[in-house]
Amino acid sequence: MENADYVTFGGIGLITAIICGKWAMELGYRQSRQLLWMIAGFLVAPLPLLALYNGLLRRRRAEGKLAGAQW
Repeated sequence: MENADYVTFGGIGLITAIICGKWAMELGYRQSRQLLWMIAGFLVAPLPLLALYNGLLRRRRAEGKLAGAQW
C-alpha cells in the first residue's frame, strides 16, 4: 500500500470515531462509554455505527420524533 492509502484509511477511521462519539453523546452515555464507542468506531468502523444508529432510531421512535418516509 502506498502512503496515500494509509492516510485515507486513517481519515475514514477518524471520521467514524467522531461520529460514534457524537451519537453516543446524543444517546446519553457516560463520558467513559462515549470514549469506548469512539475507540470501537476507529477500529471497526461500520459495526459500532450500525449499533448506535439503531439506538438512535429506537429512541426517536419511542419519543415519537421519528421523521422520514411512511410506507
